[in-house]
Amino acid sequence: MLAERLVWDDNRCMSFGPGSSITPRMILICRILGLIIFATAFLLPACREAGAVNSFTNSFKGWECARITFTAAFHKDSYESWNFLAVMSGLINELILIYLSFSFLPRFKRVRRSLAVAVLVCMAATWAFFWISNLVPLIGHFMWIVGALMILAGEVAERA
Repeated sequence: MLAERLVWDDNRCMSFGPGSSITPRMILICRILGLIIFATAFLLPACREAGAVNSFTNSFKGWECARITFTAAFHKDSYESWNFLAVMSGLINELILIYLSFSFLPRFKRVRRSLAVAVLVCMAATWAFFWISNLVPLIGHFMWIVGALMILAGEVAERA
């Protein structure tokens, strides 16, 4: 049944269904796993040019995408074209690091939620950039997104 509860020895409970309560330990585990997935994604292929895959098809690992978008942030011409969407995509990395630094202090709940919304907006910018630039996301991109969402999931869980 959805209304059944699982009770642990330390008197904290997790219920299923509407109004479920999530323990701080579960949120911490979710954030740690999310950080591991997020970091691992930098080592994997993140995107490639659309079209037939052959020896001339460029693919980019996550760390290469991070480097490209980070350096693009310091070029004026990036903000005068659709490349600003790539810059927004690269901001996710910094926003996640800032979010994690505030995640240990409960009094910064409003700041964390604002950062979480900013990350979601930047994710949408990433997908728009892929579409406009004719790029195909690969496993590294999907793991990067899943890792970031797992890190941010605590904000949704704490709000419920």
